[in-house]
Amino acid sequence: MNSRRGFLQLAAMTPFAACLPWVSHAAGAPFPGKFLVTIQARGGWDVSCFCDPKINQIGEREITKWSKSGDIQAVSNIIYAPFAENRRFFEKHGQKMLVINGVDSMTNSHTIGETVNWSGRTAQGYPSLTALYSATNAPLLPMSYVTFGGFSRAENIVRATQLDSSVSEISTLLQPNEIHGAPMINEGLWSLVKSAHKDESKTVLSSAGVVAGNLSSRRAYLSSIINMDPLREFAESLPSDGGWERRSQSGNLRQQAQFTVAAFRAGVSVASDLSQGGFDTHDDNDVDQALALADLVDGIDYLWDTAADAGIADRLVVVVGSDFSRTPYYNEGAGKDHWPIGSYIIMEQGASYTNKVIEGTDELQNAIAIDTETLEPSNFGTKILTSHVHDSLRDYLDLSGSEMARAYPLNNVEKFDFFAE
Repeated sequence: MNSRRGFLQLAAMTPFAACLPWVSHAAGAPFPGKFLVTIQARGGWDVSCFCDPKINQIGEREITKWSKSGDIQAVSNIIYAPFAENRRFFEKHGQKMLVINGVDSMTNSHTIGETVNWSGRTAQGYPSLTALYSATNAPLLPMSYVTFGGFSRAENIVRATQLDSSVSEISTLLQPNEIHGAPMINEGLWSLVKSAHKDESKTVLSSAGVVAGNLSSRRAYLSSIINMDPLREFAESLPSDGGWERRSQSGNLRQQAQFTVAAFRAGVSVASDLSQGGFDTHDDNDVDQALALADLVDGIDYLWDTAADAGIADRLVVVVGSDFSRTPYYNEGAGKDHWPIGSYIIMEQGASYTNKVIEGTDELQNAIAIDTETLEPSNFGTKILTSHVHDSLRDYLDLSGSEMARAYPLNNVEKFDFFAE
């Protein structure tokens, strides 16, 4: 077989696997650490109807319609708005939550908002928190960093497995030599083909004359061959077409969670970005936010239940956030526009830092200063920036001292320890 033609033919048969890291983890020990999940509520959620509830103030524009007939609710130390499906969600999962309200994203732009909330800074060039975690802890896993959209910049520190809405087709892509459950090429011949291409790629990679572009392509191609067998085993554990969870009006968050938990349990991944839209509510804010929030909390609830069934719920760290929030008042179309002051919810089972709210906003949803030691409002404190949250997350996830994290410093003058007991 002509070498170049064979390379192209086999590459065409492995469109998904060619996105994977260069080296296989198959022979290594299972990953022993935490699994990191970010859930990106794209478009800008209205936290006054969710985790930073606000009631209307005399002499001010209307903030929330629900507060005309309802009051702020609480589950232990966690407060929430009596809106959409919030009650069921917070009553079930409140003990797992650290809510950080009053986080200033410093922007009203969706692009910058996504960038800063998931990388920790407003400018491009920094990887997502999940990419940093994968690159630091498990860069050799076949699908170390999985992303379903939103902000997912890897900045070449780890190879991202980028998936779209066609979750049900993944099993087929992970098994390039099969069609309708039967091999296209005899298994013995298929093994020889893989071996030949693996040896050829290693030879090319060891040569002194290979240029950077070809080097990257060959590494990705070699990775796709090395990882075929462990990924085939993983694919066989995935549901058939009828076994995937239902889609919702706002997307397929349940399916994303279903795949993510399966990948974690199989030992092929350690971090995943889940993504759901529907939150950019410039018109009919309450109607559309109620639908999007209901789908969001349903997906998060499903993630935790599925992780528990898989026996890995005690290893999950889940970070939920958005581009920014919505204005603390309605516009002429009963919608709400962009507002830079938003929230994060960080979830973990059995952690000492949970069942806590950092109250970083006033009654009109303006950011207020917080004491960096006590985490209480203070005239002598500091307003919380997204970089502060990322700094604290890096510390908690043992990323700060890594060479990778030092290459992408956040350079905060003040530091918050949001995870202190």
